[in-house]
Amino acid sequence: MRVIGQSAETEAAPPSEVAAQLALGIERGLEPQAVFADDDATGVVTTRSASWWNSLRCKTCGHTFRPGDRVLVDTVRRTAQHLVPGLACGTDPDAGGPGAASASADGRERAEFAAGLLKTWSPAVTLTRIGPADWRLPRPGSGRKAPSCLYCGHTFRPGEYVVVCPCKTALGERPACGSAVHRDPAAGLSCWEKWQPGGALTVCPTTSARL
Repeated sequence: MRVIGQSAETEAAPPSEVAAQLALGIERGLEPQAVFADDDATGVVTTRSASWWNSLRCKTCGHTFRPGDRVLVDTVRRTAQHLVPGLACGTDPDAGGPGAASASADGRERAEFAAGLLKTWSPAVTLTRIGPADWRLPRPGSGRKAPSCLYCGHTFRPGEYVVVCPCKTALGERPACGSAVHRDPAAGLSCWEKWQPGGALTVCPTTSARL
C-alpha cells in the first residue's frame, strides 16, 4: 500500500523491521476483530477478547483467562499459562526489573483505591471480599471445578468483591448455594449492576426458591 506523498524511492526501499511491524499493526487495526479469533501469537502475550484462550481455564491455576491477562502461549501445543501476579502460575520473564520492588506498594494502592471507590459508590447489597481461603477459589489438584461469576463466567480471584446470593439453608443462617456475582468497579467488574439493574435478587439463581 502506497502512502500519499511517499516518493518512489522511499516506496521501493525495503522497510525496516519497525516499519513493517507498524504497517502490520495498522492493517490489523483496520480489519474486523473477528478475523483474529484464532490468534497465532506464541510466547508472552496479552489476552484479548478475540484470543482463542480467552475464557478458558488455565490448567496450572484453574482460573479463567481474562482480557488483559499476560500469558505464556504455545500455539503449536495449543496451551496457555497465566503470568499474572497472585495466581502463582509462572514467572513473567519481563518481571524482576526496577518496577518489581514496587509491586506490593502498587497492590496496596489498588486496595486503597478500591476501598475509596466502594465507599463512594456503595451498593444497596452486602459485599463479600474473596479471601485467600475462600472455597470459591480454584484449587488445582482437588478435582473440583471452581464456581464462576453468574454474569461474566470468569472465576473469582483473591481480593475481588462479590455479591453472594442471600438464600439460606432450612436451618437458617448458612448460605445455601453460595452463588456469587462480581461487584468490583475498581477492577472493572460491574457485573452486578449489569445482571441486576434493579439492585436486588428476588429468586435464588441456583434453586429458584423465592428470597
